[in-house]
Amino acid sequence: MFRIIAVLALLAGIGYGAFFLWSSTPEYAIGQVKDAFKAHDKAKFDKFVNADEFAGSMVDDMLTNPVREALGGGSIGRWVAAGMTGIFRPKCVAGFKSDLYSLVQNGSVSQNNDDSMMTLGAIERRLCLSQNDLKKVENVKNDGKTATVTVVLHNKMHDKDLSLDVQMQKMDNYWRVTKMLNFPEFVARVMEVESVHSNEQGDKAQTVRPI
Repeated sequence: MFRIIAVLALLAGIGYGAFFLWSSTPEYAIGQVKDAFKAHDKAKFDKFVNADEFAGSMVDDMLTNPVREALGGGSIGRWVAAGMTGIFRPKCVAGFKSDLYSLVQNGSVSQNNDDSMMTLGAIERRLCLSQNDLKKVENVKNDGKTATVTVVLHNKMHDKDLSLDVQMQKMDNYWRVTKMLNFPEFVARVMEVESVHSNEQGDKAQTVRPI
């Protein structure tokens, strides 16, 4: 009996040790972010994502050419002017953070159509980012303090896989997402896929057009 108990205790210890090691990896943290969205769990999202830094990096990315071209319209000029002077940046970051929480908790973002400010809703309406599901973690570069992780997202609208790089920071015994590293390039790729899809649909329409 003692031997059985000792073996069970050893197996339990090995299992706990294996889980502890796995739960302290960037890959595990990415999976927890995915679970937070599925379970609408804001507390879990906050643990594994630095929402303030993440929202701030998104606001900065809004001023890059690929994102500006994707959104288009007269609002971009006002956003750039506001962003470049820094006057409205804190308000924009707060708005993005609020939209992120709404996306986690409700599965959607605010449909506020006010184009005088940058919002995650404006990006969602144009790019349908919520239609991208996490498929896998493809590459991890880890120096012990920070990590660069490439995640593959599957675009359900166009049935395409897209890569997105995120930066992560080591906490006490887990990792936390801080920002996206190639969001402008990701947006450009989404636009490219959308353009190819539109052209293919147009070709199909011409093919079946009656004479």
